[in-house]
Amino acid sequence: MTDQQKAVILTGGGARAAYQVGVLKAISDICPDLHYPFDIICGTSAGAINAIGLASGGDIFRHNISRIESLWSQIKTEQVYRTDLWGLTRRLAHFTKSLMRGESEDHPASLLDNAPLRPFLEEHINFDAMKTAIENGDIRSVCVTACGYRSGQSINFFQSDGSIDSWHLGQRLGVSTTLTIEHLLASSAIPLVFPPIKIHREYFGDGVIRQMAPLSPAIHLGAKKILIIGVSANKTVTPKRQSTFNYPSLSNVLEHVLNGVFIDTIEHDIDRAHLINSLLTEIPDKDRKTRGIPLQPLDLLEISPSQPIDEIAHKHQNSLPKNIQRLTGSSDNANTGSSLASYILFEGDFCRDLITLGYQDAKLQARRIERFFTE
Repeated sequence: MTDQQKAVILTGGGARAAYQVGVLKAISDICPDLHYPFDIICGTSAGAINAIGLASGGDIFRHNISRIESLWSQIKTEQVYRTDLWGLTRRLAHFTKSLMRGESEDHPASLLDNAPLRPFLEEHINFDAMKTAIENGDIRSVCVTACGYRSGQSINFFQSDGSIDSWHLGQRLGVSTTLTIEHLLASSAIPLVFPPIKIHREYFGDGVIRQMAPLSPAIHLGAKKILIIGVSANKTVTPKRQSTFNYPSLSNVLEHVLNGVFIDTIEHDIDRAHLINSLLTEIPDKDRKTRGIPLQPLDLLEISPSQPIDEIAHKHQNSLPKNIQRLTGSSDNANTGSSLASYILFEGDFCRDLITLGYQDAKLQARRIERFFTE
């Protein structure tokens, strides 16, 4: 291991995480000789699934990415959650019951039933291969973040080579453990949409809920160079303001709640990291040491969509089963419900478009990517 530990942070976003695969595919083409390119791999929500897939796919990077791309390109909504009328009606009935009665002991309060996701992950995720890669020193650590619904703590579950201690900083904890399917299901349990998962004594949900410092786990795990792959075009495209005459629907409110937890926090943390970098570069190394400032500038590379994913999702909303289209508030005549749909639109056509966009966006930063991996 070198001192310049490289990390990748794969953010949350449901089906939007297919964009990350396109970026990683471009990296495998730009740097074809890479084997295990990242010492530290951190993922949250659907990004956690990509993270474990990346860590468990073997030593030839481009072959690993091709396998992950194939899975995303062929995925069907039915492989992630139930879409049949009976399953959806039953889940909505339990959801309403939970709202009326408070806590439920028999069924979790969630709009959708993601029971199909477990066998899908069990078939395609190889935790033993990830363990071998860590033991062989090919990867230093893999981290998956989830939120404890009772404690409100953001828990960074990580599996490492044994050289990293757990940490506790306010409501953020790093817990050394052996990662399992349960951690993936917990981290990807979108609030209110998918049911929480019990790990040990507490139920956990999507890691983005209380993840106020998404860069923090990678830094605690020793990263000096960090690649962040986002799922929002907020920095490149100004949202359009439109006139409206009706009250916002429940789906419209929910999509903005999800945008707030999935997108806004990571963008704020990146801006803060750039500000700290600028301040640290004004202080010489020797002065930082004498003043007891235990910080070093981070080498950050951010790649995020150049086009709004909502607009891409709008083109594919009809791919969703009719029952789910009604749930998201989708319409053939207006760009409504597309933001919410983008999180649960696990359909190959949509995912392939996101992979293509990620590939194109990363190719435009080819020189920066080369420097990130070679300097």
